[in-house]
Amino acid sequence: MIPHLNNLKVHLQNVQDGVLSETDLAGFVQLARAIAQAYLRTIRASLAQLCLVQGLTLTDLGYDCIAEAFAKDERNRFSQIDNFISSLDKPLADTGEHDVFLAFKSFMLQIADAQLARLYAQSDPAGAKIHRNIRDCAKQSTFFCIKKDFRGMVLMPHDCNASEHLPPFPPDELEREFRHSVYHETTIGHLLSILHDILKDQSAYRRSVPVVDVVQIFRRFYRGDAEEAADVTLRLHDGLTEFEIDRMRRHVELALKEKILLTYLARGKTDRRQAEAMAHAFEDMIADWCNGEESQTSLYGYVNRYSAMDEATYESTLRPKMEYLLKVAREEFAARLMKEI
Repeated sequence: MIPHLNNLKVHLQNVQDGVLSETDLAGFVQLARAIAQAYLRTIRASLAQLCLVQGLTLTDLGYDCIAEAFAKDERNRFSQIDNFISSLDKPLADTGEHDVFLAFKSFMLQIADAQLARLYAQSDPAGAKIHRNIRDCAKQSTFFCIKKDFRGMVLMPHDCNASEHLPPFPPDELEREFRHSVYHETTIGHLLSILHDILKDQSAYRRSVPVVDVVQIFRRFYRGDAEEAADVTLRLHDGLTEFEIDRMRRHVELALKEKILLTYLARGKTDRRQAEAMAHAFEDMIADWCNGEESQTSLYGYVNRYSAMDEATYESTLRPKMEYLLKVAREEFAARLMKEI
């Protein structure tokens, strides 16, 4: 039986005072798990398939949320709960029970969302990147904003009625419309502008679309390299000094040169001229990233500055190597960014 909601404020006060008994802790945990599982059950339409891929159940996810919320720190304190109490607009003792419940519910939902994001990233890394890029682009978009409703995260148009009384736009039909409008792989920003035009120019369906549906459509048309380069550029200039960026650049360039030498040149998979061209190409690309600029051209464009060749020759000789090295460069930056931030 779930404890009465009025007990929530008492439990939180006992956590704050460090006097929560084992019996009360069990009741508190049960209440928190009920909130998380109710959210997971009713909000996430695609959760069943996501769980199936990972071999998990809804109960497993509920317990994962509880494990995160009630993890103890080195002082044997429930640090997440302590942080929640500190985040309240007023001292806990001065906050009404209804407001405490609403705030705690929001806290548990944030934890559930974080668990789902990690699960999604594990089961579909490419989709998770597109999902993140859609959210980032929407923050600056003149076309859409992101809101949450019973469908989860939803793209809502800025400049026209969402027509929420109409049926949802069938994903298969929406994808067919995209195929008439997109002729090559492109960026998330461009895809969002096309989505906006498609939704705005029709009146049979809602103009709001769940982000999870958009991800599945965008992945067919998404050009990843430019978005990844832009993402590296954004993160590099988010609070790092020029000295830190320059040090990171030198480390990444060294890692790439070692990879080119040991993986390709030493094994006879490239000649010296090609190896030097690849190294110089990535020096230029990384310099663009570190100067706060997006990549100015394609991988072929960068390497062709130092080893002139037609695109057919590039495709048959260097393209796989350049794409692999691009992945290495992003991973090297990501690893160092995690240390610096």
